[in-house]
Amino acid sequence: MKRLTAIAIVVLLAGCGEDESQAAKDLETVNQENKSLENRIQNIKEENSQFQENIDAKETELESLREEESGAAQQGDEEDTEDEQE
Repeated sequence: MKRLTAIAIVVLLAGCGEDESQAAKDLETVNQENKSLENRIQNIKEENSQFQENIDAKETELESLREEESGAAQQGDEEDTEDEQE
């Protein structure tokens, strides 16, 4: 936002010495650049959201595997204990 404001000020100051049509063209260029940047930001946010969903899914999968492994280890320990008691 600061960049846009700075660009707009520079364009307006530069446009003071030229005719209004050039200032209007410069403003249109700045507006187009701003729109392009906003689109890029939105795309990056969407990508980040997808990455976060993937991370969450992998974390859930990892936790599930850890629980299965822990359960299998406990069951193996119980079987060993039963064998020792016999």
